[in-house]
Amino acid sequence: MFMNANGPMPCMNFAFPDVCLVPTPAGPIPTPFPNIALMPTAIPSQFKVLTMCMPASNLMTTVPISNGDNPGVAMGVASGMVMGPSSAMMGSTNVMVGGPPAAKMTMPAKQNGISPNTIGMTISPAQITVLVLR
Repeated sequence: MFMNANGPMPCMNFAFPDVCLVPTPAGPIPTPFPNIALMPTAIPSQFKVLTMCMPASNLMTTVPISNGDNPGVAMGVASGMVMGPSSAMMGSTNVMVGGPPAAKMTMPAKQNGISPNTIGMTISPAQITVLVLR
């Protein structure tokens, strides 16, 4: 598995379904949407460990905004948020980056807040030079 880093290749967290309420004249209707959080927009939590000249991600790294559920303006069913933050839920068991465990590809991610509206996964590598195998 690849350790995630903030760019140079775009990495993303993806979740489906992100059930949000869509306003209608008859009242809000729960509707499933995809939820995508792009790692190049992440706020890194450490600046000492670099991968391809960018800060490596760990469990404290947060993507402040996600997209895809934009029409659900009556907020998410579970979290009460729409276009909320995303962060890793689980990291490496033996590689620490700046203290917390390293975030890596295929690990679960919280989408739309600390109390997530849906659980996603990191589905693309952000770089291909550092391997974190466990």
